Amino acid sequence: MKLLYTPIKHYVHTVEAVLNYAGLRDRVEPVPTRPFDIDTPLPSVNPLGKVPTLILDDGNYLAGGPVIYEYLDSLHDRRRLHPAAGPERFQALRRAWLADGMFDSFVQIIIESWQEPSSLRQGFVMRQWQRVARCLDQMDADVDSTRPLDIGHLRTVGAIQFLVLKTPTLASAECGISPDHDCFAGRPRLGEWFASVEPGTIFHDPLIKEN
Repeated sequence: MKLLYTPIKHYVHTVEAVLNYAGLRDRVEPVPTRPFDIDTPLPSVNPLGKVPTLILDDGNYLAGGPVIYEYLDSLHDRRRLHPAAGPERFQALRRAWLADGMFDSFVQIIIESWQEPSSLRQGFVMRQWQRVARCLDQMDADVDSTRPLDIGHLRTVGAIQFLVLKTPTLASAECGISPDHDCFAGRPRLGEWFASVEPGTIFHDPLIKEN
């Protein structure tokens, strides 16, 4: 299988964490892919031209994080990251959905920050940032260290890790967000939980180590 995704230095994608957890690294060839490059091969594989995209051994493809995570989770013999049924499954999926939404909102802020200051839509940025803050508040309320690791936890760590990594890069964007923003301020339970989970090896063994 081939994994088309965007490598980000010092960041481990959730798909990498799933591969590490499932012990599938030797079955997947990572293909560094930047969706905004003119010569990207993505559109010829995935009509939406988005990452991650997983090309299967038979030539078919799977696209979108949630689809790829669950497919990879079906290929190993460990405890599944996706509970099979019942409240546990839907709580895990809800947490994953929330993390996806926070990630997407923050990406929208990053894309908007590429604009010249005179063209930057400050109201749009603030609406996205408020969504990020509400998601963090909900994550703090959802913390339950007694739950076994599931896909919701992996996505939560991935989304927060991206936020922590990329917030300082907004320093010169004049978008009204402090590059020193601490996403754990006022959210002690979330900060403590993140510190206990994020150093785990599944989050610190990237397939691609360079930008």
